[in-house]
Amino acid sequence: MIFPDGWDSAEVKWMCGEKTDKYRLGACSVRWAYILAIIGILHALILSFLVFALGNRQDSLLAEELKLENKVSFMDKSQA
Repeated sequence: MIFPDGWDSAEVKWMCGEKTDKYRLGACSVRWAYILAIIGILHALILSFLVFALGNRQDSLLAEELKLENKVSFMDKSQA
């Protein structure tokens, strides 16, 4: 988000012309790279949320399955 802050540096002015300012690139353009980077960050945030949500759900399902297995094994031992 602070990427445009460096556009008024000497290197960018040398490459893009003297009309380059903090929020104006002069003869250069960013195109899709900046937008795709922001979309990638949003995807990472959404996917990390899904991982935690689904991981917690799977833990509770596994706990129920273990309880059922323990009940069955306890019943088998009591019958023997």
